[in-house]
Amino acid sequence: FDLPNGLRLLVKEDHRLPFVEFRAVLKGGVLVETPDNNGLTQLTAKLLLKGTRHRTGEQIADQIESVGGSMESFGGNNSFGLSAEVMSEDVELCLGLLADVLLNPIFPADAFQREQEIQLAGIRAQKDHSLQSGGQLMRRGLFGDTTYGLDAIGNEKSVRSITTQDLQQFHRDFTCPNNCVLAIFGDVNPDDIKAAVERFFGDWKAESSSALASFSSPVPLKGIQRLEEARDKKQAVMVIGFPGTTVHDPHRFALELIQESCSDLGSRLFVRIREKLGLAYYVGAQNFVGLVPGYFAFYVGTDPGKVELVESELLKEAADLRANGLTAEELKRAKAKVIGQKKIARQDLGGYAMSSALDELYGLGYRHIDSEDAKYEAVTLEQVQEVAKKYLKPETLVVSVIRPEK
Repeated sequence: FDLPNGLRLLVKEDHRLPFVEFRAVLKGGVLVETPDNNGLTQLTAKLLLKGTRHRTGEQIADQIESVGGSMESFGGNNSFGLSAEVMSEDVELCLGLLADVLLNPIFPADAFQREQEIQLAGIRAQKDHSLQSGGQLMRRGLFGDTTYGLDAIGNEKSVRSITTQDLQQFHRDFTCPNNCVLAIFGDVNPDDIKAAVERFFGDWKAESSSALASFSSPVPLKGIQRLEEARDKKQAVMVIGFPGTTVHDPHRFALELIQESCSDLGSRLFVRIREKLGLAYYVGAQNFVGLVPGYFAFYVGTDPGKVELVESELLKEAADLRANGLTAEELKRAKAKVIGQKKIARQDLGGYAMSSALDELYGLGYRHIDSEDAKYEAVTLEQVQEVAKKYLKPETLVVSVIRPEK
């Protein structure tokens, strides 16, 4: 349903269990942040639940928990929002709470300081995770201090500089019905839900903020970059990243199948680099797509003395993918695993609601999730090789290494 104020409402009727899943998603994330306010989306999302003009944070928590429900917020790379789950008899209560926290947050100072400190602690804790640090270092090399070069959680300097006024401005710019998709899946009647949503959200005013159209694009990477950081660890981590693509590019399906064929315990990377050559503790690949081009990466945990050799072997694997693609057996196995995982994921109603809402928000359409299987199935060996040649270019990449301190 398209409401007059621009809010898009998705309703899926499913009476198997007496539960209802709510997902409210809005565009935002690092794509609308700068190096100076990085982490703003996540901090704003956390504060939505900490108090409104009508309820304290404690009252919000008490009301949802008193009926056995739950409500959480999130802020990520491309979006932010709220998720909730209640019994079907408590739909009206949940809708009232959702509307209140989305439309009327007050960002109380004491809660702001507490959440700011929690986010800063999370940033410090992240430095203890070498693979996470290596991935973020690679992203900075690929994207600089824009788009996915920024970390959703922010950095210590940027998060410390954020004020409650920044949160209020972010809320004014991005929390509006024409930037929102609300998915309600479960034991509901669609007509009743539409009427209830119109009651609770009908007065929400659309915005014409220029910020809604200001999603930045990454500066194209030129050449090869090498970045290193030291950590108090005994193991080394390497991530090799290549410029990738977007959620709208059909090449994403072949790239995801390449990722799958390089990531499980029977993959070419695991068998050759870990089992045969003994160069890795773990090894795999990641295909990250977003509203603007993301990346494709290989990652490995290894002995510090073997870093250079591991890099050489990973680049050989990339060259082999460019030259030969996948084997018929590898492609068949990757398709079976990816499609199987997607089918299993669709059995989780909350996950299904979130995927459908994000697909609608990102312009793919809410039915996209139901057509994905056919798109993976249609990928050919020739397309895999073509995509590998296009994206796994040896002359355009970032090598990031986290080494032990000397």
